[in-house]
Amino acid sequence: MPSSRIPRPVAPDRLRWTCDPAKLPKVSEASRASLEIIGQDRALDALKLGLDIRQPGYHIFVTGIEGTGRTTMIRRVLEERKRGGDLPGDLCYVHNFQTPEQPILLRFPAGLGRDFKRRIERMTASLRRHIPQLYRGEVYQKKVTAVERRYRQAQNERVQTFAEQARTAGFSLVEVQSGPYIRPELHAVVEGEEFDIAELGMLVEEGRLDERAAVGLQERHLHLSDELKAVVRANSRLEDAFRDELAELAQSVIHPLIHDTIEMLKTRFEQAGVHGYLQQVEEALLDENWVPDEEGEEPELDSFQRFGVNLLVDNDQREESPVIIETTPSYQNLFGNIEPTPGPHGISLFDYRSMKPGSLVRASGGTLVIMAQDLLEEGLVWPTLKRVLRNRRLEIQAYDPQNRMVVNPIKPEPIALDVKVILIGDTGLYNLLLQGDPDLQRVFRVKVDFETDMPRNRTNIRRYISFMNKVAKQDNLLPLTQASRAAVLERGARLAGRQDRLSTRFSNIVDLLIESDYMARQKKAKRLEVEHVDAAIAARSRRLGQGEEHFREMVREGTILLDTKGEVVGQVNGLFVLEQWDYAFGQPVRITASTSLGEGEILSIEREAELSGSAFDKGHMILEGFLRHRFAQDKPLSLHATIACEQNYVGVDGDSASVTEIFAMLSSLSRLPVKQALAVTGSVNQFGEVQPVGGVVQKVEGFFQVCKERGLTGEQGVVIPHANARELMLSKAVVKAAKEGLFHVYAIKSVDEGMALLTGIPAGTRRKDGSWTPGSVNAIVDERLTEMALLLKRFGDGAAAGKQS
Repeated sequence: MPSSRIPRPVAPDRLRWTCDPAKLPKVSEASRASLEIIGQDRALDALKLGLDIRQPGYHIFVTGIEGTGRTTMIRRVLEERKRGGDLPGDLCYVHNFQTPEQPILLRFPAGLGRDFKRRIERMTASLRRHIPQLYRGEVYQKKVTAVERRYRQAQNERVQTFAEQARTAGFSLVEVQSGPYIRPELHAVVEGEEFDIAELGMLVEEGRLDERAAVGLQERHLHLSDELKAVVRANSRLEDAFRDELAELAQSVIHPLIHDTIEMLKTRFEQAGVHGYLQQVEEALLDENWVPDEEGEEPELDSFQRFGVNLLVDNDQREESPVIIETTPSYQNLFGNIEPTPGPHGISLFDYRSMKPGSLVRASGGTLVIMAQDLLEEGLVWPTLKRVLRNRRLEIQAYDPQNRMVVNPIKPEPIALDVKVILIGDTGLYNLLLQGDPDLQRVFRVKVDFETDMPRNRTNIRRYISFMNKVAKQDNLLPLTQASRAAVLERGARLAGRQDRLSTRFSNIVDLLIESDYMARQKKAKRLEVEHVDAAIAARSRRLGQGEEHFREMVREGTILLDTKGEVVGQVNGLFVLEQWDYAFGQPVRITASTSLGEGEILSIEREAELSGSAFDKGHMILEGFLRHRFAQDKPLSLHATIACEQNYVGVDGDSASVTEIFAMLSSLSRLPVKQALAVTGSVNQFGEVQPVGGVVQKVEGFFQVCKERGLTGEQGVVIPHANARELMLSKAVVKAAKEGLFHVYAIKSVDEGMALLTGIPAGTRRKDGSWTPGSVNAIVDERLTEMALLLKRFGDGAAAGKQS
């Protein structure tokens, strides 16, 4: 049953929670030193669960408003946890001698990777120093000389035998230069002189050789040439055998040294894959050309670069599991890169030495923390991160930041990852990802949601005081008095938006303490007092309140039309909240309604002009439901209503004006004037019950400031939903005016209470016969709607009769 009572103002002592400094708990130095994360028990439990579960997909997404201690809690929890557990090992990439484009990954316990790299480097340097000495040694040189003598003797004997045979046949064996080569050739001997076989015809013409003798020489030349080719081939085979024997001799000299060195390394390093790699190294070292050339030059250093070790991750000095906070999560910083090295002819070269680790690899075995917003700013990062975390494997690839492309000049062996990733982002970003990306909950299954406030009880007040004391000590601030601590606690309740809660946005509290300290030092104070806290709050409002001041200026100049006295039909002062950065202020707005005969249509000018959001539109559509429920059970709703938020050109959203619109429309229907000294905020349902809304404190103070500038009359005030009364943490100026009877706050539960307050006429109750209390607001509205229905019917009947005639 609707209430017809006229509400009384909320008592001034209920407009703000006042903290009594004398009742504040004492906080010891011990409690100050052991300060814990405040007011985030639920988030802390969720974070620990996510860190403890190591199964795939249990990565963590931390949500909440910035300043609630998200990063602080994560740092603290991770600092405690990283001291225990196994240390992550070292990762090395080495050259693959069998498939050079696929570098090999080797894993070692922490510290052994550096040892392995150092020993490989020492081995190579030692071999480069000692092996050439072996080849220069007397024993090796004698063996080489003996082998060379044996082969040269065999070659010479074969040549001498053939040369004697040629001489007997009338030929001499000579060596002829042919480009860079020297080849053997047969020359005919005529009259003691040597002639090329092609010159015999000339000798015949000159009479120095008869034709028969020339023919005989030519025939013998053909036969000897075939034999000469056989001799050359035989000596070539001897040369090949000589080279092979020299190579075998060279290997026989270095094989024991290389083999013993590799075996020593195998004994020291038993890790998986190391022995297979060392076997490749041994074979490659034996194939390497260690023999100095004729000038005594040793092999160049570049030829030994493939025997090096790329120590990708070195945990030698690490004493705890890694915790990495990646502040710049670009593709390269997260996943690593293969950086090109200059090659010949300007061609970029890629090999195992140019591979660089990203933070995912460096954090393996520990935790990686990333700000989600930064992560999403580079297109390839988010899908690549999801894929890597799903597969738990990372393949380092070359990334071209100019073209934003990933290329694969080499294909290194993938790295198996054991890393916990924590993303930090606000709730809006999480919800946006959740709606657009189903992979989010498959990969980040643990959501850690940080609270923005906590209960105002003695335990949390003690924690708050501990926090204040810790900040004062760490930042070398002036000591706080009990009264100034109470003032900061009151500010915490205001930031929470409720008298029985305290804000957990501790970054704001830190800012307040620092700025209050500044105000105190400006006054040469020795301690931080309440007046300094109040001055810091006022300075902040002035610093950030340019938009609010501009609005008030337009009200003062009459640019924005607003009445704070008198009575007007169909016009009510509504209240909105404007947010700019982290500063919000209340803005009174004139809401008007006009009604006429119609077919039950209620139009919102904001909606028709597309200046309203979905929540505002929903609140507006409830109006029709309210009218039909209350007044259209025994007659059709025969009106046309138009409602507007006057001088609104930038748009509006939220349903906090819905009750104000009802008041304006009921005033227009009943032709009862509404008090302009009151402003109204509240949502409403179809049954006329007033529901809570947000930003009540800013709305009350916004209208109060306008009234104060025009002069408080004692009749001005704000009407709020009854459920919002416990949220009031109004400024001291508003409370003071309320105590003096100059300004009032009314809390209503229903539309009837509001109409009774705004018009001064009881709303009335419905009697058993369905009628309303005579003279009441509801009775007047009901009578007017009945009259409009009859008028519309009469008009319709008249129009129909006119058509028939």
